[in-house]
Amino acid sequence: MLHEILLSLSGHPSALFDAQPGSSHVTSTPVALLSPPEADLLSSLGHLSRLHRRTRDHVTRIAASHPSTVCRAAATSITSHHLDNFQRKILDVESRILKQDASIVGAYNIVPLAGIVGEFSEWIRLMQWLWEISSFMLPPDAPSKSEKTDQRTASGAELIDRLRAEAQTGYPDIEEAALHLGAVAETSWLRQLSTWLLYGRLPSFGASDFFIEDDSEEELAFAVNHRLLPKFVTRHTAASILFIGKSLNQIRTLPTTAKTLTGRSSGASKLDLLPVHVHHLSEVTAPIASAKLAEAVANIRLSLSRNLLQHLLPREKIVEILTVLYQFFLLGRGEFAMTLIAEADDRMQSRHRSTAQSKQGHGIQGVLLKEGEISHTLSRAFTVLSTLSGEDDTTDDILDLAMDILHLTIHNPSNNRPGTPGRARDPTAILPKLANVAFNDLLLSIPTNLTTDVRSPLDLFLARSDLEVYSAINAYLLTLRRSHLHLSQLWRQSSIRREHPAPPGYLYSNTPHGKAVLKRRRERTNKRTRDLRKVWATCAAAIFFLSESEAYFQGEVVQGSFKHFLYWVENPTSNTSTTASTLSPIPISSSTTHPQPSSEPQTHHDPESLTHAHRTFLTHLTHTLLLTDAPFTSTLRQTFTHIDALSALMSRLQSIQQNLDLEEDDGIENYSRNYRQEEGEVGVELDRARRRLDADLKALVERLREVDGERVAANVGDGVEGVEGGYEALRVGGVDRLLMKLDWGGEDEESEVEDLV
Repeated sequence: MLHEILLSLSGHPSALFDAQPGSSHVTSTPVALLSPPEADLLSSLGHLSRLHRRTRDHVTRIAASHPSTVCRAAATSITSHHLDNFQRKILDVESRILKQDASIVGAYNIVPLAGIVGEFSEWIRLMQWLWEISSFMLPPDAPSKSEKTDQRTASGAELIDRLRAEAQTGYPDIEEAALHLGAVAETSWLRQLSTWLLYGRLPSFGASDFFIEDDSEEELAFAVNHRLLPKFVTRHTAASILFIGKSLNQIRTLPTTAKTLTGRSSGASKLDLLPVHVHHLSEVTAPIASAKLAEAVANIRLSLSRNLLQHLLPREKIVEILTVLYQFFLLGRGEFAMTLIAEADDRMQSRHRSTAQSKQGHGIQGVLLKEGEISHTLSRAFTVLSTLSGEDDTTDDILDLAMDILHLTIHNPSNNRPGTPGRARDPTAILPKLANVAFNDLLLSIPTNLTTDVRSPLDLFLARSDLEVYSAINAYLLTLRRSHLHLSQLWRQSSIRREHPAPPGYLYSNTPHGKAVLKRRRERTNKRTRDLRKVWATCAAAIFFLSESEAYFQGEVVQGSFKHFLYWVENPTSNTSTTASTLSPIPISSSTTHPQPSSEPQTHHDPESLTHAHRTFLTHLTHTLLLTDAPFTSTLRQTFTHIDALSALMSRLQSIQQNLDLEEDDGIENYSRNYRQEEGEVGVELDRARRRLDADLKALVERLREVDGERVAANVGDGVEGVEGGYEALRVGGVDRLLMKLDWGGEDEESEVEDLV
């Protein structure tokens, strides 16, 4: 019976411990040779035997078919270490029985069953825990064909986190087993990580379990899947790991550039840097400490940046693309906004004229612009802008680059707005959460976005999500400038601002008929002036609000923030050089001994630091522009709509009054139109539009006061990043600076409460 027990514990089926079907007892039904006390005594061994067989078979299945290499390594370690130790324990007990060791064999060569049970009692809890861990990696009831798609299948990151938690249960044997399995799992994870950090390639096997995944939407685009990221890896470290692999991919896909870099960097090529990076990575051992991993990743990133990326992405190229973004997206070049708005207005007016002359029945299809017409609008704006540019070579180079990479395209509604939960897959991107208010549908008849081509290697610095934020800011500032221009152009319409044409001359006005005509014209002009006095007052207040808001947003916020950020880019702080010197890599074996390449990159910012600083700049800029404030942006969007309606009504009123003057003065009548009735209707609508605009202006000022009270200190977007030479956004004047200019002396406007609909 002793041999039967030992064979059963070794994993062989035994009639001694095989349970009958339907038995509710935890052990098998004892055979006739065992008394009830003996059967109860051996019940724990039967349970251990079944756990051993199930665990052995299950981990063998995991090691052969699990999609995660980390789980496969852990399952293999369970078989080769823990189950092997259990087999050695069985052999040791058998050897002691055969040698008649007094520790287990009693008098008269009797082996007590209690001694056998005591020898294996310490393995019951450990074997139960091993079964639970193997069941966590792969559920026992998971079908073999759907292991890779089963949601219950654990990933490598989940297994590592589970083992780290199990090491703190308080049981010494489980703690030892959890630490051993955790070391095996983390070592396997480090091997996957080394493939990405050293070569920029995804693991050849088990890539679906790695936290870096290929983005199928773009070529050579990768993203971080935080569900597959172990908890000991911070998000900043994950972003650095992603940046290193993307950089190595860029270098590998640009062979000609890589050859040029090899010559410029005094022999420090990617292969020369490989031993340095291997040394940094070899310092990280299991169990992995977050600080140690972050330090190794930072060393590799800085080594790669100083030796290769500073030549692949020089500072001059970064400053050039930043200048393009500032001048054309942030409207730093004011004439670009003027010409684009003028060309868009001409395009819309010509389309409306052609629609009015065409056959009826086309509906809105005749007003909507096509992709080619929208692109042609931007091309004409650049053509006009090129004739206005001076002889400054830098300005011409920026304009030529902008003409080459900027595009005006139709907005794709399938794309989410920047900063929404569905948009930002990488939470480390710190993208601003913009208010869900669109301003890109006011320039033309359909929503359009100003976009640019991000060409390699600039995609190491600029992401598509950054350009979406730039497009949103551009539409916001461009619509503000457009509304200001449309209201200002009302003063240029002579016939509606003053008496036009001029009164009759002296000789004609002295005649009785001339006096009557002059009196009639003066009365008509005075009546029209009185009717439009409130309208002009509201327009003047709106222009004052728009001009001061534009001066604050464009002059103080955008220009000041960009100059501060550009100065930070062009003039690295002393902290950068200090940090870079402390993290200098191991000397690279090379035939040349020039010290310049090793010291010159220390005066540059790390490309990843530039990326984080740029996104901090965008976050602070959108916050200061109030683009993140939903009540303000929605009210401002409504104000722009009412300004367009008021401008259209004023233009229509001017046309009606010109036709009425022709009827009264020259006798030219149009019997198909009743201009007198239309003048009255337009007058009523104009008064309603004036009241709506006046209410919008009051609501905007009131919201600015609320924002000023809420934002005692604008902390969003400020602060120093956790990298060398961290960027701190410029703290421009708060909303109170704009409010001091907009406070035009009290609430002396009309207080009537009427239905404006």
